[in-house]
Amino acid sequence: MRGNDYNTAMTETTSSPQSSAQTEPAKPATPAIGSAPEYSSRSRRKSTGPSWSVTLMLVFLLLAVVVAVGAWFSQKRFDTAGREVATQVQGFTAQLVETKREAKLALGLVESQAKLIVTLQQSLAESKSQFEGLEEAWASFNKGMEDSMLANDIDRLVTLASQQLRLASNVNNAVMALETALSTLVRADRPRFAAVQRAISADLDRLRSVPLVDVSALSVRLEALATLIGRAPLLVPDAAVPNVAAVTAIASRVPAVQPAAVQATAGSPTPAPASSSGVPQTVATDPLTTEAWWDLAWRKSVLWSKAVAVFVAKELASVVSIQRVTDASALLMSPEQGAQLRANLRTRVLTAQMALLMHQPSVWRAEMASIEASLTARYDPKAVDTVAALRLVRELTSASVVAALPDMSDSIAALEAVRVQELNKKSED
Repeated sequence: MRGNDYNTAMTETTSSPQSSAQTEPAKPATPAIGSAPEYSSRSRRKSTGPSWSVTLMLVFLLLAVVVAVGAWFSQKRFDTAGREVATQVQGFTAQLVETKREAKLALGLVESQAKLIVTLQQSLAESKSQFEGLEEAWASFNKGMEDSMLANDIDRLVTLASQQLRLASNVNNAVMALETALSTLVRADRPRFAAVQRAISADLDRLRSVPLVDVSALSVRLEALATLIGRAPLLVPDAAVPNVAAVTAIASRVPAVQPAAVQATAGSPTPAPASSSGVPQTVATDPLTTEAWWDLAWRKSVLWSKAVAVFVAKELASVVSIQRVTDASALLMSPEQGAQLRANLRTRVLTAQMALLMHQPSVWRAEMASIEASLTARYDPKAVDTVAALRLVRELTSASVVAALPDMSDSIAALEAVRVQELNKKSED
């Protein structure tokens, strides 16, 4: 830096006289008296600073120190990385050893499993051969089964179906028995039983086409009949139905008639209200009429007589009633006997319901006839509930509680033919 300053100063001192000489050519050259001390001071300053060699040595020394420090750090990092690599290599070596050991164990396990699989395959092949042998034996046993045993099984199932139809009228159980017999014949595949198979199929078709009895609907109608029996009035009012008598209803309308009669006897000029039969109790009189007093008295007497006659007729109607009965003892029943009659009729309804469930048409018709006779003889024939109960009883009597069921004659005949053929074959042998 000092050398550069010195060169710059020297250049400026040399250039300044030249420029001054160029600007002033006519002046003579004079010696520079003040330049000598300036040059001596600059040379003195130059001699006091470090030399170029020292500077280069310092620079090289610094570079050597930096390079040495970098090399030391690099060596340290290299040593650290070497130790880490050595540690990882040792870990990888241990893992490799462990992996080899596990691979050996897995290989041994695979070999044992392979041996076990081979053993199982051999056992499976043996079991398969045994199963095939058993299947062949079972097929040969089925083919070699005697026809008499098959006939006995089919006969038992057909007999069971016939019993279900005759005794219990149960079509579903009969169908199940015949389906079992048909499936047995199909599995047996015997040509000698082809006729039996066709007969059972025909019986199944007939049973499946049989119309079923609607037990639920008939039960609901029986419940309605029991309700009507407990609600319908008897010929003689009883305690079981206290609202059958109309005496209270008529008595409640009597006070409306009595005031009219009293007003007629008192000769009141005010008009009376009309009676329940529609006959006016009195006629409104016009005060401006010129009718004579005897005509007015006669008209009032006639109206009073009519009112008294209507009142007496209603009273007699509430006391005396005319009915036509076929059994005179029906009018002599007490309230306790009426309640017992209703209980007996409800019991007959329950018996009819049992006959419906058991498919017994004779019991059903007998109970319905008894209920109809009791309703006709003991109950009021004009009551609405009695009429509805009689109509419902007649409808239930005409209803069928059992359907026309076919018999198993075709299947039984086909089985008998097979048995006869078997007996003939045995006798020939």
